Amino acid sequence: MEKDETKIGLFYGVATFVMWGIFPIYFKLLKDVDATEILAHRIFWSAIFVFLFIKFSNKMMSLKRYFLDRNVVFKLVLSGFFVAVNWGIYIYAVNSNQILEASLGYFINPLMYIILGAIVFKEKPSTLGKISIAIVVCAILLQIFILGKIPFIAILLPALFAIYGLIKKKLAVPSFEGLFIETFFWAIFALIYIVFLQVKGSGSFGFNQIGFLLVISGIVTVAPLLTFNSAATKLKLSTIGYLQYISPTMTTLLAIFLYKEEFDVYRLISFVMIWISLILITINGIKGAKSV
Repeated sequence: MEKDETKIGLFYGVATFVMWGIFPIYFKLLKDVDATEILAHRIFWSAIFVFLFIKFSNKMMSLKRYFLDRNVVFKLVLSGFFVAVNWGIYIYAVNSNQILEASLGYFINPLMYIILGAIVFKEKPSTLGKISIAIVVCAILLQIFILGKIPFIAILLPALFAIYGLIKKKLAVPSFEGLFIETFFWAIFALIYIVFLQVKGSGSFGFNQIGFLLVISGIVTVAPLLTFNSAATKLKLSTIGYLQYISPTMTTLLAIFLYKEEFDVYRLISFVMIWISLILITINGIKGAKSV
Protein backbone atom coordinates (compact mmCIF):
# COMPACT_ATOMS: atom_id res chain seq x y z
CA MET A 1 0.00 0.00 0.00
CA GLU A 2 2.85 2.36 0.89
CA LYS A 3 4.58 1.56 -2.42
CA ASP A 4 1.39 2.42 -4.30
CA GLU A 5 1.17 5.74 -2.45
CA THR A 6 4.80 6.47 -3.36
CA LYS A 7 4.14 5.66 -7.03
CA ILE A 8 1.12 7.97 -7.06
CA GLY A 9 3.19 10.64 -5.31
CA LEU A 10 5.97 10.28 -7.89
CA PHE A 11 3.44 10.64 -10.70
CA TYR A 12 2.04 13.84 -9.20
CA GLY A 13 5.54 15.12 -8.39
CA VAL A 14 6.89 14.55 -11.89
CA ALA A 15 3.69 16.03 -13.37
CA THR A 16 4.13 19.15 -11.22
CA PHE A 17 7.70 19.87 -12.25
CA VAL A 18 7.04 18.98 -15.90
CA MET A 19 4.21 21.54 -15.94
CA TRP A 20 6.52 24.16 -14.46
CA GLY A 21 9.19 23.07 -16.93
CA ILE A 22 7.01 23.79 -19.97
CA PHE A 23 5.93 27.23 -18.74
CA PRO A 24 8.09 28.91 -21.42
CA ILE A 25 5.95 27.30 -24.15
CA TYR A 26 2.81 28.86 -22.67
CA PHE A 27 4.32 32.31 -22.15
CA LYS A 28 5.89 32.30 -25.63
CA LEU A 29 2.34 32.07 -27.01
CA LEU A 30 1.83 35.49 -25.41
CA LYS A 31 5.07 37.00 -26.71
CA ASP A 32 3.22 39.90 -28.36
CA VAL A 33 1.63 40.92 -25.05
CA ASP A 34 3.55 43.18 -22.66
CA ALA A 35 4.96 41.32 -19.64
CA THR A 36 3.22 43.64 -17.16
CA GLU A 37 -0.17 42.94 -18.77
CA ILE A 38 0.44 39.17 -18.69
CA LEU A 39 1.42 39.49 -15.02
CA ALA A 40 -1.73 41.47 -14.19
CA HIS A 41 -3.91 38.81 -15.81
CA ARG A 42 -2.01 36.00 -14.10
CA ILE A 43 -2.54 37.58 -10.68
CA PHE A 44 -6.22 38.35 -11.32
CA TRP A 45 -7.20 34.99 -12.85
CA SER A 46 -5.16 33.07 -10.28
CA ALA A 47 -7.21 34.72 -7.52
CA ILE A 48 -10.44 33.82 -9.37
CA PHE A 49 -9.56 30.15 -9.96
CA VAL A 50 -8.10 29.65 -6.47
CA PHE A 51 -11.29 31.10 -4.98
CA LEU A 52 -13.42 28.71 -7.07
CA PHE A 53 -11.29 25.78 -5.92
CA ILE A 54 -11.64 26.83 -2.27
CA LYS A 55 -15.39 27.33 -2.71
CA PHE A 56 -16.03 23.91 -4.23
CA SER A 57 -13.62 22.19 -1.83
CA ASN A 58 -15.60 23.43 1.19
CA LYS A 59 -12.64 25.40 2.51
CA MET A 60 -14.47 28.71 2.94
CA MET A 61 -14.54 28.52 6.75
CA SER A 62 -10.81 27.88 6.78
CA LEU A 63 -10.25 30.85 4.44
CA LYS A 64 -12.41 33.10 6.62
CA ARG A 65 -10.41 32.14 9.72
CA TYR A 66 -7.13 33.23 8.15
CA PHE A 67 -8.69 36.33 6.58
CA LEU A 68 -9.67 37.56 10.05
CA ASP A 69 -6.07 37.35 11.31
CA ARG A 70 -4.50 40.72 10.42
CA ASN A 71 -0.97 39.52 11.11
CA VAL A 72 -1.40 36.56 8.74
CA VAL A 73 -3.01 38.74 6.06
CA PHE A 74 -0.21 41.32 6.25
CA LYS A 75 2.51 38.67 5.87
CA LEU A 76 0.67 36.98 3.01
CA VAL A 77 0.19 40.28 1.19
CA LEU A 78 3.93 40.86 1.63
CA SER A 79 4.79 37.37 0.35
CA GLY A 80 2.34 37.98 -2.51
CA PHE A 81 4.39 41.01 -3.54
CA PHE A 82 7.60 38.97 -3.74
CA VAL A 83 6.03 36.11 -5.68
CA ALA A 84 4.32 38.57 -8.07
CA VAL A 85 7.64 40.28 -8.83
CA ASN A 86 9.16 36.81 -9.30
CA TRP A 87 6.39 35.93 -11.77
CA GLY A 88 6.88 39.21 -13.62
CA ILE A 89 10.63 38.75 -14.01
CA TYR A 90 10.13 35.19 -15.23
CA ILE A 91 7.56 36.29 -17.84
CA TYR A 92 9.91 39.07 -18.98
CA ALA A 93 12.81 36.59 -19.17
CA VAL A 94 10.87 34.15 -21.34
CA ASN A 95 9.51 36.74 -23.73
CA SER A 96 12.83 38.59 -24.06
CA ASN A 97 14.67 35.38 -25.01
CA GLN A 98 16.47 34.99 -21.69
CA ILE A 99 15.11 31.57 -20.71
CA LEU A 100 18.62 30.22 -20.10
CA GLU A 101 19.27 32.88 -17.49
CA ALA A 102 15.94 32.12 -15.81
CA SER A 103 16.85 28.42 -15.78
CA LEU A 104 20.19 29.24 -14.20
CA GLY A 105 18.31 31.15 -11.51
CA TYR A 106 16.13 28.18 -10.61
CA PHE A 107 19.16 25.89 -10.47
CA ILE A 108 20.66 28.36 -7.97
CA ASN A 109 17.45 28.38 -5.89
CA PRO A 110 18.46 25.70 -3.30
CA LEU A 111 21.75 27.50 -2.69
CA MET A 112 19.91 30.77 -2.12
CA TYR A 113 18.09 29.12 0.80
CA ILE A 114 21.47 28.25 2.35
CA ILE A 115 22.63 31.87 1.97
CA LEU A 116 19.36 33.22 3.40
CA GLY A 117 19.54 30.73 6.28
CA ALA A 118 23.03 31.95 7.13
CA ILE A 119 22.01 35.63 6.97
CA VAL A 120 18.59 35.49 8.68
CA PHE A 121 18.78 32.49 11.00
CA LYS A 122 22.57 32.56 11.56
CA GLU A 123 22.70 28.94 10.37
CA LYS A 124 26.31 27.95 9.79
CA PRO A 125 26.72 26.35 6.33
CA SER A 126 28.58 23.05 6.20
CA THR A 127 31.94 22.83 4.46
CA LEU A 128 30.25 21.46 1.33
CA GLY A 129 27.69 24.24 1.58
CA LYS A 130 30.42 26.88 1.67
CA ILE A 131 32.19 25.29 -1.30
CA SER A 132 28.89 25.21 -3.23
CA ILE A 133 28.24 28.89 -2.56
CA ALA A 134 31.80 29.76 -3.62
CA ILE A 135 31.34 27.85 -6.89
CA VAL A 136 28.07 29.68 -7.61
CA VAL A 137 29.72 33.05 -6.93
CA CYS A 138 32.50 32.10 -9.36
CA ALA A 139 29.91 31.08 -11.98
CA ILE A 140 28.19 34.46 -11.65
CA LEU A 141 31.52 36.31 -11.78
CA LEU A 142 32.38 34.38 -14.94
CA GLN A 143 29.23 35.68 -16.61
CA ILE A 144 29.99 39.22 -15.45
CA PHE A 145 33.60 39.34 -16.66
CA ILE A 146 33.42 37.11 -19.75
CA LEU A 147 29.91 37.87 -21.02
CA GLY A 148 30.08 41.51 -19.90
CA LYS A 149 26.84 41.69 -17.94
CA ILE A 150 25.45 41.01 -14.49
CA PRO A 151 22.95 38.10 -14.67
CA PHE A 152 20.23 40.03 -12.81
CA ILE A 153 17.49 37.56 -13.76
CA ALA A 154 19.51 34.57 -12.51
CA ILE A 155 20.12 36.38 -9.21
CA LEU A 156 16.72 38.02 -8.64
CA LEU A 157 14.52 34.98 -9.40
CA PRO A 158 15.96 32.72 -6.68
CA ALA A 159 16.46 35.63 -4.25
CA LEU A 160 12.81 36.70 -4.49
CA PHE A 161 11.57 33.12 -4.25
CA ALA A 162 13.79 32.42 -1.24
CA ILE A 163 12.40 35.51 0.55
CA TYR A 164 8.90 34.35 -0.40
CA GLY A 165 9.66 30.91 1.05
CA LEU A 166 11.09 32.47 4.20
CA ILE A 167 7.89 34.42 4.87
CA LYS A 168 5.69 31.38 4.11
CA LYS A 169 7.84 29.17 6.37
CA LYS A 170 6.72 31.18 9.38
CA LEU A 171 3.03 30.85 8.49
CA ALA A 172 1.09 27.63 9.06
CA VAL A 173 -1.45 28.47 6.35
CA PRO A 174 -2.69 25.85 3.83
CA SER A 175 -1.34 26.53 0.34
CA PHE A 176 -4.59 27.43 -1.43
CA GLU A 177 -5.96 29.64 1.33
CA GLY A 178 -2.54 31.30 1.44
CA LEU A 179 -2.33 31.76 -2.32
CA PHE A 180 -5.80 33.33 -2.46
CA ILE A 181 -5.00 35.88 0.25
CA GLU A 182 -1.65 36.58 -1.45
CA THR A 183 -3.25 37.22 -4.82
CA PHE A 184 -6.54 38.80 -3.66
CA PHE A 185 -4.99 42.08 -2.51
CA TRP A 186 -2.79 42.45 -5.59
CA ALA A 187 -5.62 41.25 -7.86
CA ILE A 188 -7.47 44.49 -7.09
CA PHE A 189 -4.57 46.53 -8.50
CA ALA A 190 -4.17 44.04 -11.35
CA LEU A 191 -7.83 44.48 -12.34
CA ILE A 192 -7.52 48.28 -12.23
CA TYR A 193 -4.48 48.04 -14.52
CA ILE A 194 -6.27 45.65 -16.91
CA VAL A 195 -9.32 47.93 -17.13
CA PHE A 196 -7.04 50.96 -17.65
CA LEU A 197 -5.32 49.25 -20.59
CA GLN A 198 -8.63 48.18 -22.12
CA VAL A 199 -10.16 51.68 -21.82
CA LYS A 200 -6.97 53.21 -23.21
CA GLY A 201 -7.19 50.86 -26.17
CA SER A 202 -3.79 49.25 -25.62
CA GLY A 203 -5.05 46.15 -23.80
CA SER A 204 -4.71 42.73 -25.42
CA PHE A 205 -7.71 41.06 -23.78
CA GLY A 206 -10.63 40.12 -26.01
CA PHE A 207 -12.80 37.28 -27.26
CA ASN A 208 -9.96 35.68 -29.18
CA GLN A 209 -7.01 33.32 -28.72
CA ILE A 210 -4.99 35.87 -26.73
CA GLY A 211 -7.94 36.52 -24.42
CA PHE A 212 -8.36 32.79 -23.83
CA LEU A 213 -4.65 32.34 -23.10
CA LEU A 214 -4.73 35.22 -20.60
CA VAL A 215 -7.73 33.72 -18.79
CA ILE A 216 -6.15 30.28 -18.46
CA SER A 217 -3.08 31.86 -16.84
CA GLY A 218 -5.04 31.22 -13.64
CA ILE A 219 -5.37 27.51 -14.44
CA VAL A 220 -1.71 27.37 -15.48
CA THR A 221 -0.82 28.70 -12.02
CA VAL A 222 -3.25 26.58 -9.98
CA ALA A 223 -2.89 23.18 -11.72
CA PRO A 224 0.74 22.54 -10.66
CA LEU A 225 -0.14 23.55 -7.10
CA LEU A 226 -2.88 20.90 -7.01
CA THR A 227 -0.52 18.15 -8.13
CA PHE A 228 2.28 19.45 -5.89
CA ASN A 229 0.02 19.29 -2.83
CA SER A 230 -0.86 15.67 -3.68
CA ALA A 231 2.82 14.82 -4.17
CA ALA A 232 3.91 16.52 -0.95
CA THR A 233 1.60 14.32 1.16
CA LYS A 234 2.92 11.10 -0.39
CA LEU A 235 6.66 11.70 -0.89
CA LYS A 236 9.65 12.37 1.31
CA LEU A 237 10.89 15.95 1.27
CA SER A 238 14.24 14.73 -0.07
CA THR A 239 12.50 13.10 -3.05
CA ILE A 240 10.72 16.36 -3.87
CA GLY A 241 14.11 18.07 -3.57
CA TYR A 242 15.53 15.83 -6.29
CA LEU A 243 12.46 16.22 -8.51
CA GLN A 244 12.68 20.04 -8.43
CA TYR A 245 15.60 19.95 -10.89
CA ILE A 246 13.26 18.62 -13.60
CA SER A 247 11.86 22.12 -14.25
CA PRO A 248 15.07 24.10 -14.86
CA THR A 249 16.50 21.16 -16.82
CA MET A 250 13.47 21.21 -19.13
CA THR A 251 13.55 24.99 -19.54
CA THR A 252 17.27 24.81 -20.33
CA LEU A 253 16.64 22.22 -23.05
CA LEU A 254 13.73 24.26 -24.44
CA ALA A 255 15.89 27.38 -24.55
CA ILE A 256 18.72 25.63 -26.40
CA PHE A 257 16.90 23.31 -28.79
CA LEU A 258 13.46 24.89 -29.36
CA TYR A 259 14.11 28.61 -28.99
CA LYS A 260 17.76 28.52 -30.16
CA GLU A 261 19.12 30.79 -27.43
CA GLU A 262 22.88 31.28 -27.53
CA PHE A 263 24.67 28.65 -25.45
CA ASP A 264 28.39 29.24 -25.91
CA VAL A 265 31.26 27.60 -24.05
CA TYR A 266 31.25 30.24 -21.28
CA ARG A 267 27.56 29.71 -20.53
CA LEU A 268 28.21 25.96 -20.58
CA ILE A 269 31.01 26.40 -18.03
CA SER A 270 28.67 28.50 -15.82
CA PHE A 271 25.99 25.80 -15.93
CA VAL A 272 28.51 23.01 -15.23
CA MET A 273 29.76 24.94 -12.20
CA ILE A 274 26.19 25.31 -10.91
CA TRP A 275 25.52 21.59 -11.48
CA ILE A 276 28.69 20.68 -9.55
CA SER A 277 27.53 22.87 -6.65
CA LEU A 278 24.12 21.13 -6.71
CA ILE A 279 25.78 17.70 -6.62
CA LEU A 280 27.74 18.82 -3.56
CA ILE A 281 24.55 20.10 -1.89
CA THR A 282 22.81 16.79 -2.65
CA ILE A 283 25.71 14.81 -1.15
CA ASN A 284 25.60 17.10 1.89
CA GLY A 285 21.85 16.52 2.23
CA ILE A 286 22.27 12.73 2.06
CA LYS A 287 25.02 12.84 4.70
CA GLY A 288 22.81 15.01 6.92
CA ALA A 289 19.87 12.61 6.56
CA LYS A 290 22.04 9.61 7.51
CA SER A 291 23.35 11.36 10.61
CA VAL A 292 19.84 12.07 11.95
